[in-house]
This record gives sequence, structure tokens and C-alpha cells, in this order.
Amino acid sequence: MRKVLATVLMTLSLVACSNWNRQTPKGLDNKAIEAEVRKNLTADKITGVEIDVSGGVVTLTGHMNSGDKAKALEDARKVNGVTTVVDRIAVQ
Repeated sequence: MRKVLATVLMTLSLVACSNWNRQTPKGLDNKAIEAEVRKNLTADKITGVEIDVSGGVVTLTGHMNSGDKAKALEDARKVNGVTTVVDRIAVQ
């Protein structure tokens, strides 16, 4: 039993150590962030949203139902380089 436990612990420590040398990916520039947000919105079939990006701050403007609004905000937040999402979406 001890040999099995020791093997499991060694394996876990090796897996954890393999991530130490990885660098955090760089943030995207404003145009690339906008493209990624638009791609995410398109994948969720969300239309009618204006996207403005400045220094990692994404402003979403438009009109939609509350379910699509929540998805749109999440789609913007998950893009690498986005620091803040400003919600100017009106719920219909």
C-alpha cells in the first residue's frame, strides 16, 4: 500500500512541476481582442452587439434578451487580455 501511495504522490508532483516553467500568454491588442469577442459572440449566435475595445476594456452596447446578455458578457470576459467589461446592453 505504501508503494502505491508513494508512486501516486511522485506522479502528482511531477505533473505539478511541469507547469512551473510555462509563461502566461501575452494579452492581445485591441483589434485582436475585438475579433476574439466577435468570434465568441458569433459562436453563441448573438447578434446586434457593438464592441468597443480600448486598453483591454471591452464595452458592449446593444439590445437583447437577458439570457443572451449574460452570454455576451461572459464571451467578452473569457478573452485573453480583457481586463474589464463595461455593460451597456439594454434588455428588451
